[in-house]
Amino acid sequence: MNYSNPRIKPIYPLYKLNDKEFRIGAQLGITKEFEDPDGYLWHLACLLDGRNFEEVSSRMIKKFKELTIDDVIIGIEILDKEGFLEETYDEKEKNVPERYIPNVNYFRRFTKNTESPIDIQEKINNSTILLLGLGGAGSNILTLLSGLGPKKIIIVDYDNIEESNLGRQLLYKESDIGKPKVEVAAKNIREMNSKIIIEPHNLKISSPKDILNIINDSDIVISAIDEPPFTAFRNVNKAIVEAGVPCVFAVSQVSRGRVFTIIPKETRCFDCLNIQYTLGDEKFVEQFIGFSNINFNPPSIAYPPGIFQLTAYIVDEVIKILTGYDKPRTLEAQCEINYEDGSSFMHPAYKRHGDKCPTCGNGHESDWEVFKYYKE
Repeated sequence: MNYSNPRIKPIYPLYKLNDKEFRIGAQLGITKEFEDPDGYLWHLACLLDGRNFEEVSSRMIKKFKELTIDDVIIGIEILDKEGFLEETYDEKEKNVPERYIPNVNYFRRFTKNTESPIDIQEKINNSTILLLGLGGAGSNILTLLSGLGPKKIIIVDYDNIEESNLGRQLLYKESDIGKPKVEVAAKNIREMNSKIIIEPHNLKISSPKDILNIINDSDIVISAIDEPPFTAFRNVNKAIVEAGVPCVFAVSQVSRGRVFTIIPKETRCFDCLNIQYTLGDEKFVEQFIGFSNINFNPPSIAYPPGIFQLTAYIVDEVIKILTGYDKPRTLEAQCEINYEDGSSFMHPAYKRHGDKCPTCGNGHESDWEVFKYYKE
């Protein structure tokens, strides 16, 4: 038994329906109705407010003389099985900055009674994140991260702010036009959350080495860059595999976005995807060649509500990987988000080609035609 100072999680309401029934929770999918004709479980639930187990059992047995300690334990186990209980960590919670308490309350939904949601927030607060790109996705990712409070964020971009950015990159203001994105972003995030260490790099990523020079003590990388087209993904992929650091990739198209995650030597990498497509689609290579040959330079296509859908998904995936509070969705397949209707779906899973991949495995780049057409 692991009950010392158990309590009903404070995020859930506890209320009676009538003399014989009560409920915990008020959200669809997180509400449980209990039949309780003798009032045992209701009284027990009301006592589970953080006081110690000995007092809870003593009060229960005093009120219901027919009960034993084992009966009290069974009652607690019934509530615990439904996910409604947690241990009380009053002293520990006092040390959590007030700005993070709502995060902690959200994480309560996912913790067992032997786990503390405060530990999840502390993992975030002790993490270092490398964010590549401060455009439509990256600037909004950075804003979301400021509310979560990692210890350090390394930010990288080489652009200056333009008027055309302002419709979707809400980290910047009109008065910032012409200024380097990294400088403005660093200043604004320091004002949003002074506890975060911001390390800015005004740098264009043109090779894996550029990333390896700054990845340092990063716990995770977020790739929100797409220049040069396709080659940017390979540069990031090679760097994070060599450094052994996980990365969440963001891709935005016309009315959809994609998210996929690489954990080096555990999941498939970006080059594994190229191999998978080559093996599974006879037209993949010629399609890649044809698209590359036109040197297509798409106009900026970005609808702010769509970008927000994408960036929220990305940041949540990052936090899942950093803390394990819930299972990440994009370790085995790409997730595609439809901005038009808010839906999402997973592409078919693809495996790691350890024996064929030139980046995360023992393969040779010359064995795969597609790699010849990636431009520097």
